[in-house]
Amino acid sequence: MPNSNAGDVAKQNCYDVEKNAGVALKIFTAYFREHNHSGKVYDDMPDFFLVKPGVLEGKELATKKSEKLLLEDCIQRAKARNGYVSVSKFRNPKLGYYWLELSVMPFMMGDAVSKDNKGEFFYILTKFIEFTKQNPKTYGDLTAEIESDKDNALMLDGISKMAHRLDTALKIYPEKMLVSFNPKWPVAEVQKLLHSLKENDQDWCEVFFEYLIYVMGKKAKS
Repeated sequence: MPNSNAGDVAKQNCYDVEKNAGVALKIFTAYFREHNHSGKVYDDMPDFFLVKPGVLEGKELATKKSEKLLLEDCIQRAKARNGYVSVSKFRNPKLGYYWLELSVMPFMMGDAVSKDNKGEFFYILTKFIEFTKQNPKTYGDLTAEIESDKDNALMLDGISKMAHRLDTALKIYPEKMLVSFNPKWPVAEVQKLLHSLKENDQDWCEVFFEYLIYVMGKKAKS
């Protein structure tokens, strides 16, 4: 019977960006260099962890050109934002193999939004909504009609539920390691938000974009 405590310790060590260099390199070597997609190395690792880009930089980890390019892109983008390479683990239960997906953290306004990082995006969106509630004189209050408009209430509730996708990660890492935004919400930051809303096809984005334009326009006329 496997030692669950040992497995838990291994996962905790994997989470710690100050201590996970060795285990991260072991995982990346198995996956990208040895093309091993099953076994204890994956069983013991968590579903998600972060690693400093410097741990991976300059290492001969991949043999395939496409994977080399992917790794280099993630490393350089993570370095540019003084962030981390994010590693997510998935498993095909029928075939019994694992695959990894890489991204860059923290998620920043202006990053392309996809099904994989929509939790981060909607989390930031809830922060902006709360900002407008606390500072209605700036852009208008996006929650002002929540009691009288059921569609509006449904939309805001849907956005909140999307943001909860980030809850598990927030129990492991502080907010600043996962998302980056200006909490004062200057015009430039809001413009990035509007662009992200307009350019992605995730649930609620189109209708929220239109509602935000309406509220901001109404505030500008008042």
